[in-house]
Amino acid sequence: MKTHCDAGCQKAFEVESFKTIKLEDGIDKLCFECPHCQREYVAFYRDAEIRKLQERIRRVQRRFSDPNDNHEDANRKEAELQAKIKEKMDALRAEIEGGAAHE
Repeated sequence: MKTHCDAGCQKAFEVESFKTIKLEDGIDKLCFECPHCQREYVAFYRDAEIRKLQERIRRVQRRFSDPNDNHEDANRKEAELQAKIKEKMDALRAEIEGGAAHE
C-alpha cells in the first residue's frame, strides 16, 4: 500500500507490513512507521470482540469460493460484518486515543 508521511517528513513510501503491539486488556494496536522519519501511524485497534468478528467475516468470505453457495446472502452478511467491525474499531479508537488526549 502506498502512502505518504503527512504528519512528519512528507515523503512517500510503501507500507510493507503492520506491527502489532499488545496493549492492556487484550487490545492490539496495529500500526506502521514511516521508513524515513519513523513517525508512527495507527491503522486500527482491535479487542477480543473485533477479532471474533474478523474471524466470522473470513468464514463468510470463504463461501465465495463455493459456486453452489448463496453469494447474495454472503455479500449481505459480509457487508453487515464490515459495518459492525468499523463501528467497533471507531469506538475503540475513540476510547483509547480520546483517553490519551486527556492525560
